[in-house]
Amino acid sequence: MTRIPPRLALFAAATAAVFFALPASAQESTTRGFLLGAHFGGSSIKVQDGDRSSGGGGGITVGYGVNRNFTIYVQADGSTQDVADQEEVDGTWTMAHADFGVRFHFANSLKTFVPYVQGAFSVRAVDLSDLPASNPLSGNNVSFSGGAFTLGGGAMVYLKETLALDFGLLFSGGEFTKLTVGNTTVSGFDIDTQSTRFNVGVSWWP
Repeated sequence: MTRIPPRLALFAAATAAVFFALPASAQESTTRGFLLGAHFGGSSIKVQDGDRSSGGGGGITVGYGVNRNFTIYVQADGSTQDVADQEEVDGTWTMAHADFGVRFHFANSLKTFVPYVQGAFSVRAVDLSDLPASNPLSGNNVSFSGGAFTLGGGAMVYLKETLALDFGLLFSGGEFTKLTVGNTTVSGFDIDTQSTRFNVGVSWWP
């Protein structure tokens, strides 16, 4: 068996150490492991053939990056719209989304700009308040709810390896299938509803 000279072995070990250390020291971004996020932004809603109404709000995101590209996540958003020109449902609408989805990052750990696309199954609800007196439900707690599918995407700009500014745009389409008035819930509705969300926030991998 050929014996490697000690000096050559030492040189090879030092070279290997430097080679493996360089990518780590140059790493600019991560998408692996636990993810925590917070954001604010604008939202809009369009019910059936009605006019689109918009407002503002915010939310949080909790996820886990199973590898560099794929992250599973839960996101919760809330917003408020002052709805007008909707006949007897004018008033204040408080809209909530809960998304259960998967995000795909076009990730490169050596770059500080990481775009992504995502898809989710969403639960969406709207609470109505300040209804006009002409509405027979005026004075009651009224809400609509149902499921939706959400598609969207965005980009992250990293301030450091584990902290990024996060910009996202989401589109949700589905139906309101339940109406709740006070303590009474009635199912079987089929009310087409579209909603959009544009969020600006931060994402952190602790």
